[in-house]
Amino acid sequence: MSHPHIESKPLLEERNQSNNNDTSTPNNATVIRTNFLFMTVLFAINHGCTVSCLDLANARLGSIGVWQSGMLYLSYTLSALCGASYVVKRLGSRNGLILGMGMNAGYVSSFFLVSMIVEKNEGVGWLHKLVAVVSAIVGGIGG
Repeated sequence: MSHPHIESKPLLEERNQSNNNDTSTPNNATVIRTNFLFMTVLFAINHGCTVSCLDLANARLGSIGVWQSGMLYLSYTLSALCGASYVVKRLGSRNGLILGMGMNAGYVSSFFLVSMIVEKNEGVGWLHKLVAVVSAIVGGIGG
């Protein structure tokens, strides 16, 4: 029995039954799949670069590399516990991911800079320590 004042609607909308064979415009599933694959490739590249820097930190930087790795993991843990959900709530998942990957890329690029400072050894020992620790904290927050 249906109530006379309540309008009945189908649970699923009927699909368009036209035989439109136009393949020039991709459907929604294709766009989502393409964007997802693009995002996963970029994320894998970013993560691979970060892990490579973590592996090289001890060998290239010595004790400052150990401090850099420790600060990276410490800031990563604290940001995951205290700030990640807030950032995603404020920025959205896409923009939060972009911000995090950008901050993590800052750690990777600064690793190159710190390696160059250590290699040149121009008497600025405090500079490479400062850049290493600050970039590790920023990269960890972004991770």
